[in-house]
Amino acid sequence: MKRNIPNIISILRIILSFLTLYLLDLGKYGSTMVACFLIVFVIFTDFLDGFLARKLKVESEVGAILDIMGDRIVEFIFWIYFASKGLISFWFPVIVVSRDVIVDTVRQSAFRQGIKPYEMHTNKIAKFIVTSGYFRTGYALSKAFAFTLLGIDLLTIHGKLNFNVHPLALVFSWTALTICILRGLPVILEAWPYLKNK
Repeated sequence: MKRNIPNIISILRIILSFLTLYLLDLGKYGSTMVACFLIVFVIFTDFLDGFLARKLKVESEVGAILDIMGDRIVEFIFWIYFASKGLISFWFPVIVVSRDVIVDTVRQSAFRQGIKPYEMHTNKIAKFIVTSGYFRTGYALSKAFAFTLLGIDLLTIHGKLNFNVHPLALVFSWTALTICILRGLPVILEAWPYLKNK
């Protein structure tokens, strides 16, 4: 049973992200506030599943796939949703989706050659940007703040809040997008050896 806990959390994260989206889309004060709390929880579970897999020593290929799949679904649906509401530019989801597709394709090619994603990097700076806790935590926190503030911003649009959080939401959105691009570039730049045949 314990070996399934991280995978259950990954699947729960995906389900909760859609539930959160539904609550946001209701456009009501109560459902939006619950959704904002759920956003924080959904982002936190991104740390939790990987941490538990390592702690319980139950890391697996299926777990890694579920983890990445959960990350991508959470990112995509929130960027797309908030862009569809006009709170951020449509370029945000376009850039994030394009970056993730390129990075995942490159990593899949390397994985077929027996190279795990974080083993691809020979350059110390590239490895730090992609794998360090600073960048990974910074990315997760900036997304959590961006999505939560954008959710709260919906209340302003519906006339249910008197203060404007939109500028702050944009600061965190741009921060998340910048880190997303920065963490993708080293993967792309160091990809060429793995795109060739062995």
